[in-house]
Amino acid sequence: MNLNRDKMMKQIQAYSFACYDALLYLDSHPQSKCAMEYYNKHKALEKKAMYEYEKHFGPVTAPTEAYSWEWTKGPWPWQNENDCKE
Repeated sequence: MNLNRDKMMKQIQAYSFACYDALLYLDSHPQSKCAMEYYNKHKALEKKAMYEYEKHFGPVTAPTEAYSWEWTKGPWPWQNENDCKE
């Protein structure tokens, strides 16, 4: 299985943007069933994409509870692997 870290991160960002955009729309159209379905669909896709990314490359965001700071090792989600050579 060929995994592309950057491509996976861009997919997460696209889903996150779609969710945020839908939330802005729902602020002014709270009764829109279509918008709510769109939001829920893309939120589920975002969650799945984040799970897959984190399974292979580590956390996308800092954990809310941490017992060590090991998650900071390696490239940050917005960095290329070459940006983080120690």
